[in-house]
Amino acid sequence: MRRSLTLCLLVPAALVAACATGPAPIVTRLGDGVYKSPTAKDAEAYCRNFGAPLRYLDPKAAARAPQGEVTYRCD
Repeated sequence: MRRSLTLCLLVPAALVAACATGPAPIVTRLGDGVYKSPTAKDAEAYCRNFGAPLRYLDPKAAARAPQGEVTYRCD
């Protein structure tokens, strides 16, 4: 009885916690620590997960970053 009550309380709590975290940022690993994301916002979110600063590899792409893909490193 007690085990089923605990299970009934933990499962919904775990589902709520999983939904509250939000989706993972979209990242493609290109190798050697270089990543590609469809937007600068996704790149910033990915590096923020590790607390690492973001460094764009193509400064020209960073200038038009909100609209296009960016390549970067999380140093």
